[in-house]
Amino acid sequence: MVCVPAGPFLMGDDKRQVDVDEFWIGRAPVTNAEFTRFTKATGYQTTAEERGDSRVWTGSKWKTAKGANWRHPQGAESNIEGLMDHPVVHISWHDAVTYVEWIGKRLPTETEWEKAARGTDGREYPWGNEEPTPELCNFGRNEGGTTPVGRYSPQGDSPNGCVDMAGNVWEWTASDYEGGGKVLRGGSWYDVSNSARSANRGRGLSNDSSNYSGFRCARDSACSC
Repeated sequence: MVCVPAGPFLMGDDKRQVDVDEFWIGRAPVTNAEFTRFTKATGYQTTAEERGDSRVWTGSKWKTAKGANWRHPQGAESNIEGLMDHPVVHISWHDAVTYVEWIGKRLPTETEWEKAARGTDGREYPWGNEEPTPELCNFGRNEGGTTPVGRYSPQGDSPNGCVDMAGNVWEWTASDYEGGGKVLRGGSWYDVSNSARSANRGRGLSNDSSNYSGFRCARDSACSC
């Protein structure tokens, strides 16, 4: 976890000033290794496991794949061997909330997420205003899937020292999307560079899952940064 100090920052494409209380946020999204420990301790089954399928990019199209879930990211015949340091995927909003509550934390609000991603100077991306490149983040299907968390550190880090806040996986937040659903932030390995902007907003239904959605933890501040 890293501490994000209280104070204003410039939020959204219109760069309006917003004040945020001090909070802590995960330096990285939750990994397969961390989620494995959770399921071993609790016996929890994700939304995709209970449903029996989830959305997968096949290389040419999206499809609902039978047996796809966080343990089998490309479908029933796949596994997470060698991917333990990758962000966990096929996570619904409900799954993310269950995990963070178990660990004694919570999901960040989208305001907190954006401040952690872009700092206080209104930059477009975590690293500054430079357009994404394959050296800065995982986007545009350059890698064909997720990459280990922190692979693009330090060059792709946010001002607060967070990794993977542009690309790799969309991240659930605690915030409601106007008109229904929940706010996702950060873009993913699949999406074009515009989705990696720190102000960009995605939307998902709380039971949605796919092989490009994950999350990171947050918590209220217990002491001053």
